[in-house]
Amino acid sequence: MVIVAVVALASFVVRGLDPPTPNPPGSFSFGIMGDAPYFLTEEIRFRLVLQDLDAHDLTTVISVGDIFWRPCTDAMYQRARDQFNGLRHPVIYTPGDNEWFDCWEAGSGGYEPQERLARLRQIFYTTPAQSLGGRRIPLVGQPEFIENVRWTDHSLVFATVHLIGSGNGRWQFPNRTEDDITASKTRTNAAAAWLRETFSVARAANAPAVVVAMQGNPFDEEPKDREPFEPFLTTLREEASRFERPVLIAHGDHHEYTVDRQFGLANLTRLEVPGSPNVGWVRVTITPNAREPFAFAAHVIPRWKIW
Repeated sequence: MVIVAVVALASFVVRGLDPPTPNPPGSFSFGIMGDAPYFLTEEIRFRLVLQDLDAHDLTTVISVGDIFWRPCTDAMYQRARDQFNGLRHPVIYTPGDNEWFDCWEAGSGGYEPQERLARLRQIFYTTPAQSLGGRRIPLVGQPEFIENVRWTDHSLVFATVHLIGSGNGRWQFPNRTEDDITASKTRTNAAAAWLRETFSVARAANAPAVVVAMQGNPFDEEPKDREPFEPFLTTLREEASRFERPVLIAHGDHHEYTVDRQFGLANLTRLEVPGSPNVGWVRVTITPNAREPFAFAAHVIPRWKIW
C-alpha cells in the first residue's frame, strides 16, 4: 500500500497542458474527473481541462460528480451536460451530492433533494442506453436507477454506482423525512445489487479486470460513518476477493488525489480524483492482463493558468 501511495504522489505533478503522449503498445486510457469547478476562477481552468481531455487518446471520460457547487438550477445542469456533450469522447456521468442532495441549502436554492434528483435524471439521462459526449457508446442500465450503468471496453467491465457524499445522503437537513432515509437505503441496496451483477457479468465474460466509479468516499471515514454505505462495501469486499483479478474502485468527494489498496486485498486498487481547489483530471492507462494493469497520471491545471 505504501509503495502504491508513493508512486501516486510522485505522479501528481501540477502542470498545464502538457503535450499528449501516446498510449504504450497493448494499452488504452480513459479519463476521470470530479469535484470541480466550484468557483469562477475554477470554471476558467475547467475549460482547459476540457481542452486537455480532447487532446488525449481516450476511450471514455468518466465524471464522478460534484460538477458544480451551487446553485442547483436547471440551467446549471444543462450547462454541465452541454460541456460533456462538447467533448469528442464518450462521457459517462454519475451524480454527486452537490447536484441534488445538498440542494436544500439556501445558497443552493433551498430545493427539496428528491425533486432535484428527479430533475437531474430528466436532463442528464434522456437516453439511458447511451453515453453523453461527442461520440456516443451503448450502455446497459439498471432499470429503476438509470444512472447506474455498465459497459465493456477492451474486454474490461466498467460500471457506475450512485453513492454520494454527505453521508451517502443521510445527513440531517431541515424538513428531512423518513422517506429521504428510505430513499438512501433503497439507492444503496440497488448499488450493491448492481455491483454483484457487474462482477457476475465480468466472470461470465472472463474479463481481465473490473472498474467501478462512484462519487462518495467511504474509505477515509470513521467506521461509524461507513454504515450508510452498507451493504455496498461488504459486497465490494466479497466480490473483489472472489474475482481475484484486478479491480479499480474510483471516486471523488474528499478532493485528495489518492491511489492505494483497500480491504487488505492485493487486487483492489482505490483511486480518488483531485478536486477543488485543484481543477483537473486523471489519466488511467490500462494494460489488460498485466499483473499491475493500472497506471495513473494526474493532470491538474495550475491556479495561475487561464489560457
